[in-house]
Amino acid sequence: MQVILRPIGWNKWSGILRYKNCFDDLGPYLTRSGSMYTGLTLEDEERLGAQLGIDLSRSSTNPFWINFRIRTSVNDIILDTSDPFDELKYLFCKGHKRVKNSLLEQKATADFVLINRDEEAKVENVFNRTKRDAIMEFSKLTPTEIRKCLRLFGYNAESMSSEVAENKLYTFVEANPKKFLDRWVNNKSREIETLIEVAVAKNIIRKNKNIYTYGSDVIGSSLDDTIAFLNSPNNQDIRLAIMNACDTKDYYVVGEASEEDIAESLQQAEAPKPKTKAKPKKEEVDE
Repeated sequence: MQVILRPIGWNKWSGILRYKNCFDDLGPYLTRSGSMYTGLTLEDEERLGAQLGIDLSRSSTNPFWINFRIRTSVNDIILDTSDPFDELKYLFCKGHKRVKNSLLEQKATADFVLINRDEEAKVENVFNRTKRDAIMEFSKLTPTEIRKCLRLFGYNAESMSSEVAENKLYTFVEANPKKFLDRWVNNKSREIETLIEVAVAKNIIRKNKNIYTYGSDVIGSSLDDTIAFLNSPNNQDIRLAIMNACDTKDYYVVGEASEEDIAESLQQAEAPKPKTKAKPKKEEVDE
């Protein structure tokens, strides 16, 4: 297997990756437990140590690890794991705090990335398939459902036009397709969750850490508990009261007036109003 070790991240103030003839070394370090990081298991130490004829024990006094470095520049380093020493380098980099194992992995401390082309292609294909599924589901949403979905993701779409709301949700779906599928498409409780989010935003349901209260009554010690409470047949009167207090119908139709409704409203506003006769003034009587 061939793996590429590639430097990432441009210098913020110089605008370049590395200066000419400058290098960056990846070396061992002490972990929080006080042990030396090598990236090797005990089995790896014995196996590779025997193949290379080197003592690979993870000791802070081991001369090999004291002097071990992987020198990097602006160019990629290709590691062939069929070679024992390259396999050692690969295993060393794989768990290193400055190296991430995929272009898609989020790791704030990473200055390098390991790229396995076959594995990277598999990961990207999974992401792209998820993204295609998410966009297909997005295309089925009505303007009302778009607003509900945005509320579920923490966005207040009450004052947004339909165009702005659609654009905002599409941007979110492109960046987080799996989250969209999990929280909306495959979420059987999405309607009641949306209601809870609206009620919390309008202070109808109060949320203190994980405790949800309606009036003086605790209706859940978590979101799941609150969903179960409002879904219970015995509590439908409370659910209806919350819906009426939220006025969800008016909330979701904001900005969705049709052109015919707008034209009719304008005609009514411009229509001449009937004139009212002025009341006759009382005649002054001379005494």
